[in-house]
This record gives sequence, structure tokens and C-alpha cells, in this order.
Amino acid sequence: MKLKKGDAVILILLIVAALGWFIKDFIWPDNIDKHAVIKVDSQIYDTLSLNNSNEHMEIPVNLPENNYVHIVMEKDKIWVEDASCPDKVCVKTGIITKSGQSIVCLPNKTVVYIEGAGKTDIDDGAF
Repeated sequence: MKLKKGDAVILILLIVAALGWFIKDFIWPDNIDKHAVIKVDSQIYDTLSLNNSNEHMEIPVNLPENNYVHIVMEKDKIWVEDASCPDKVCVKTGIITKSGQSIVCLPNKTVVYIEGAGKTDIDDGAF
């Protein structure tokens, strides 16, 4: 199948738009006040600022019955590196960096989420 001139123009515009969408966060990073909240069994365990922290910080959360959640924070991102839960969904969630994102470990009753004043990608009408 041969591409026509108009098809090539549309294809190029779509590629440029897609690349622009993905690199916009590198050009205009979030400068809002963000902090990560760690909750264990619905109680706030710790609150960490994500803005001015350039250091690598490890937060071990020791739970009853030899359960644990190992959380790591670095610059403006946070993730669960290891946990004692059997399915490891919290570890597989990966890195979170934006307001409104969260990591949940149901077996350990632990939630890590980011709060901030900026706009989120989550539809507020869904809540």
C-alpha cells in the first residue's frame, strides 16, 4: 500500500503530537508542593515532602506478625521496593510521581499516596 502526500502529513502530525505529549513533563515539570502520605491500618504512619528531597531515603514499615513493607523515596518519586504480601501487587505498581497516584498493599493494610495542590489526571467526578 502506497502512502499519499496527505496520509504522510497526518502520520507526521500524529507522531509529533504523541512525542510532545510524552516529553511535556520533562520540559514543564511539576513545581507544586507535593508530599507522600503513608497510612497503615487507616492511621497516618508518615508524611514525606517530595519537593526538596534529593536524597535516597528508605522507609521500613514493620507490621505485626513479622509482616513488613519496604518503601523507597528518591527526589520526587516513591515506590514500594519489597513487601511481605504473597501477591506483591504493591511492588508491581511501580513508581508514583504525580498528585492523586497511590500504591495499595491490601494484605498489609498499607497505602502510599501523593497529595498536592496541582491538577491530577484523575477525574474528580468519579469520586
